Amino acid sequence: MTRNFRRYPCRASTTARRSGFVLLIVLVMIVLLSLLAAGYTLMVRSHVDTVETRIQSFQLRQAAEAGVWRAVATLRDQQGDLSAWYNNPDNFRAVPFDGADDEGIATIDKSSEARTYDPDAKPVIRYSLIAPDPDDPDKVRYGFTGECARLDLNSATELQLRRLFNAVIPQTTEDSVDINILVDSLLDWREAGDTPRPNGAKDAWYSQLDPPYRAKKAPFSTVDELLLVRGFEGWIVYGEDYNQNGLLDPNEDDGDETFPFDDGDGKLFQGLARYFTIWSQEMNVSADGRPRIFLNQQDTEKLQTQLEEEFDSDIVSYVMGVRSAGKTFNSVMNLLPAPPPPEIDETQGQTDTTTQPGDSDTTSQPADENQEITPEELADQIAEIQASENISTPPPTYANLTEEDPPGTVEDLPLILDRLTVQPSPYFQGRIDVSAAPRAVLGGLTELSDAEVDAIIQARKELSPADRSSPAWLLANGVLDENRFRQILDKITTRASMYRIESVGYADHHGVIERIMVILQMRGPIPQVIYYRNLNGLGPAYTPHGDEQRKTRTGGSGSSN
Repeated sequence: MTRNFRRYPCRASTTARRSGFVLLIVLVMIVLLSLLAAGYTLMVRSHVDTVETRIQSFQLRQAAEAGVWRAVATLRDQQGDLSAWYNNPDNFRAVPFDGADDEGIATIDKSSEARTYDPDAKPVIRYSLIAPDPDDPDKVRYGFTGECARLDLNSATELQLRRLFNAVIPQTTEDSVDINILVDSLLDWREAGDTPRPNGAKDAWYSQLDPPYRAKKAPFSTVDELLLVRGFEGWIVYGEDYNQNGLLDPNEDDGDETFPFDDGDGKLFQGLARYFTIWSQEMNVSADGRPRIFLNQQDTEKLQTQLEEEFDSDIVSYVMGVRSAGKTFNSVMNLLPAPPPPEIDETQGQTDTTTQPGDSDTTSQPADENQEITPEELADQIAEIQASENISTPPPTYANLTEEDPPGTVEDLPLILDRLTVQPSPYFQGRIDVSAAPRAVLGGLTELSDAEVDAIIQARKELSPADRSSPAWLLANGVLDENRFRQILDKITTRASMYRIESVGYADHHGVIERIMVILQMRGPIPQVIYYRNLNGLGPAYTPHGDEQRKTRTGGSGSSN
């Protein structure tokens, strides 16, 4: 008898295995979908964060650019008023971008436990205009600077370059810098010709580099171009101030512990770029933007009409008397009585001076009568002697244009310097701003001694920006005597037509900062951006919610207001 056995248990086992396999697949799919979902979420979040960061950066960039246009508006209205833009925290520090007068959210300062913030406060985007303070290197100013506060790279003389390099570049026995190579190479780079100076370089030297290139033999286009010149390494051009904020930060004063490498001597070597410019231009106009009155113009009737609108009758009569006699003015200082001859300090050596009918200066040149020497060799010897021994040229003597004394006084001098000129040129190039230039740049006034430069710096510290808006303060405050003042008048200024503006945009509710630097030229009321640079790559460099000043080695950033 045959029995049929049912295999239900086998079928159940197969079904169970299939069900388990399906369950495993489902679980794997769930895990994969979860990973995909998590990855997608992270990607979306990343994109959202990126978009938010870009939005924040865009907003802060707009705020920083708003600071530039705030500077433009100030220059349009008050370009000649140094107090309006040189250091004005009320107008250029922590300015709300939207014009609202809100406290906003104070960013936490990790170096201080006292900083707190209100999470319910309205966020505020702000900007600050920040510039180095030449009279206090531990702090910054809230304003901007005319480019005449720097030495013109394309017109600086050999003696000016030598004095600047000797004053700025630190020299150590382990790593000394050959100043002769720097000076000669810089002059060779900007001058035509193929014959190098004794310590310079032309095409023959640059062609041996890898990769090779040629000397420019033309004026510099940017200050950064110095990096192409023989001897000008990155350290010499930019120094220890890696973030270029003009402050000695902790990482710039710790030796080799952190980047950048420095000597840890408690002093900030800012590099040569800090002292140079190619935009030291000043328009030949008065503080309110009007062309100055040209004293030697041919149309004397027009000259008299212009003078009568500005000056007292005695000055007008004197000017017209000089012109009617067929004479011309060679300086606006001819309107003031000529000073007595200067006293010669015999300890500095004998130097001849020659009486001039106007303001042309003369210098005595040492020479050996029995030795033949070319003018170029003589100039080089004089420059080397003056640079090494710091010999200042004694002022020449001056004489009046007429037998009678001119009617002008020191009190008239600010108006005379502002409204009158003997130069028909529409602008001046390479003049040095005595009210804003750092000491190393003031050394470019090679007629001055170290003591006279120190006197200028000390005196301007005690004056308000408004009081030093005209070069007349040097004479009115007794900083220089009239002979020396006349000698350097054609080389100095207190104004410019091109301005360096560094604007920092930031917000109270996050730590993103945008830094831009703009070179702006003012042609009357019309601004023109000559140079624009994004400085974000150099780092934040500032903690703008407090007063910017030198940070200590422990990271403190000063008190906050």
